[in-house]
Amino acid sequence: MIKLLTLDVTNTVIRVLGGVGHQYASAASIYGIKADPEKLDVSFRTKWIEHNFKYPNYGVSSGITSHAWWNELVKQTFISSGYTDTEALSKVATHLYLHFKTNKGWEVLPNSQNVLHDVKSKGIELGVISNFDERLETVLSSLGLLHYFDFVLCSRLAGHAKPQPQIYEKALGLSGISASDALHVGDHIDNDYTGPRNIGMSSVLLCNNVEKIPDYVDKKFVITNLVDILKFI
Repeated sequence: MIKLLTLDVTNTVIRVLGGVGHQYASAASIYGIKADPEKLDVSFRTKWIEHNFKYPNYGVSSGITSHAWWNELVKQTFISSGYTDTEALSKVATHLYLHFKTNKGWEVLPNSQNVLHDVKSKGIELGVISNFDERLETVLSSLGLLHYFDFVLCSRLAGHAKPQPQIYEKALGLSGISASDALHVGDHIDNDYTGPRNIGMSSVLLCNNVEKIPDYVDKKFVITNLVDILKFI
């Protein structure tokens, strides 16, 4: 019997409205920069990997604020796409940091709200374990989702990021529920499937393309729609 269900957030419960490239290009247009959303999308993915490797978990161990972390990433995303007006890019970066603290930059994925309601109706504790910065609770509140969760654990404030065991252990500590009675679901193999299992939790991987999943992932614990998590509880 599952007593605790924890969820990843981005691309599990919510997603960036229209995609990162679209949001970045829209913000840039306010400051007179005409940018290509597709080019920004590709650049963002590359620069995010580089930036996160250099300053993991939004810079929490490097003594920089999440605002500064994101500002630098946004600027590098634009610069690598050929946009070099650094003064304007600083304004774009600050605009986006504030923008993504609201519901204007996000949308709730189909079925998410219904699933959260059904899980709560079963008396199961609900929590969030997300590699996110301290804006997460505000984002969930602005989207009308915060009230579903008994706790929200973001990696920046936790001081550890998935798949480090400490963040899952902290979630169990907040709930007072043992790993054997807990289930985690998310869309990243290391962060949301393997990581929880390494500390004794159950886990389910949310994935739209089952064919690309490696053999070590048990296909019985793969779902293509969040609503399918209900059969595990």
